[in-house]
Amino acid sequence: MTNTAATSEAKLATEPPKIVWNEGKRRFETEDHEAFIEYKMRNNGKVMDLVHTYVPSSKRGLGLASHLCVAAFEHASSHSISVIPSCSYVSETFLPRNPSWKPLVHSEVFKSSI
Repeated sequence: MTNTAATSEAKLATEPPKIVWNEGKRRFETEDHEAFIEYKMRNNGKVMDLVHTYVPSSKRGLGLASHLCVAAFEHASSHSISVIPSCSYVSETFLPRNPSWKPLVHSEVFKSSI
């Protein structure tokens, strides 16, 4: 491992990564644009469908996917938007580990998963 890679990993371990909203690309992403969670807006902008999460193999295991989800859910919460967790990471990993976000899940999705 190079010193640069070790420094990057140490930085991620000590402080949360900065996640930015890229409205034009309809995604939340890391500052370097390498990791992201994509969404589609539905129901006239009242529902955010999280469709895909991507973290490059070189950055996996650092919690980036979870940070991306938190950014998307915080955005949805602050804008009174509900969420459809179409991405398997969101529905099968993030939400079970973070049940406090489940109230934001779009009611039609929540009812069908009971």
